[in-house]
Amino acid sequence: MHQKNLELLKTHIISNVAPILVEKVPKEVFGKNSVILDANIDKSYLNGHYEGINYLPPKWYENLEQNNILIIDNLSHIPKQEQKKFIEILKYRKISTFPLPEKCVVIITCDSLEKISEEIISLVACIGE
Repeated sequence: MHQKNLELLKTHIISNVAPILVEKVPKEVFGKNSVILDANIDKSYLNGHYEGINYLPPKWYENLEQNNILIIDNLSHIPKQEQKKFIEILKYRKISTFPLPEKCVVIITCDSLEKISEEIISLVACIGE
């Protein structure tokens, strides 16, 4: 990643104004203290669920409190239509009825910005190669 883009990425992470879409940056760059969702995750893992009478968030959601980075990895590996399953996270910063923690930074990795849906592009800060 070029130095200029690295500085831009740092600025976006600190300000946390919008989700960040990065091109050709491996998820490992963001450290071990991240919650990582592979883009091809089944949509059912992006919804809450009932346990008895209690409506609970997905299991991975519980880790967001101590890990302030949520990575959606390899978004360009799934069809543009399927990418829409992440719109609720990107646009509303929530899963079902559960808001993302205030300090949670959402980062999306991809191999090519050209393979990302226009709707997703409209919701994120893009940092290309």
